[in-house]
Amino acid sequence: MTLSEIRKKIDALDARLLRLLNERADLVHEIGLVKRKEGFAIYAPDREIMSASLALEKEVTIAYLGPEGNWAYQAAREKFGASVHYAPRANIAEVFGAVDRREADYGIVPAENSTDGAVSRTFDMFLDSELKICAQVLVPRAGALSRFLVISHDGCPPTGNDKTSLVLALQDGPGALLSALEPFQKINVSKIESRPARLGANEQLFFLDVEGHAQDEKLSSALKALEKRSSFVKILGSYPKGA
Repeated sequence: MTLSEIRKKIDALDARLLRLLNERADLVHEIGLVKRKEGFAIYAPDREIMSASLALEKEVTIAYLGPEGNWAYQAAREKFGASVHYAPRANIAEVFGAVDRREADYGIVPAENSTDGAVSRTFDMFLDSELKICAQVLVPRAGALSRFLVISHDGCPPTGNDKTSLVLALQDGPGALLSALEPFQKINVSKIESRPARLGANEQLFFLDVEGHAQDEKLSSALKALEKRSSFVKILGSYPKGA
């Protein structure tokens, strides 16, 4: 083919792509209208997310632990792209507050590999908040992965490849955790962190990541058994492993 013929084929492909993108944008706009009418969440962590599509459905605001350009900002950009509004906050409590008051649709908070105490403040805020984890973001950092959580008012439906984060309180004593986790013998517990509880002088808090969705029959049954063995259990959220 001549150069002119090749360029004509490219122009024809560009025209087809533009037509398809416009058709997709129209459908995304319709989705936004339906979601607002029926009260559905705009962000669906169980589906592939395109930033421009989010912007078409609704003007979306993301609160994160500032300043702009830090690791939390990088995590937010990786998850939500460039076509949404980013709102930096001075501390973790302000991120939770912005989402709780619906000044922001979603928040990004650190969950691992922080050296400034932010992770502890994140999980402290979960104890006092009704917000849910709806996704996670893993960001490469100095040879490791920093983990950030997406928080919102809405949870995520089962995808078939999920994890669940929860917190429980136990009376401090030998074998307490081993006994409490007996219902999880056939469930993968991928993470356990402990810290002194605020709920009682003789109690210990444990933050866990476990395989499965809280609505799955197997995990749901284990969680019900855990409630009988613990003084306090709270599901922080179920969300896709890879999201």
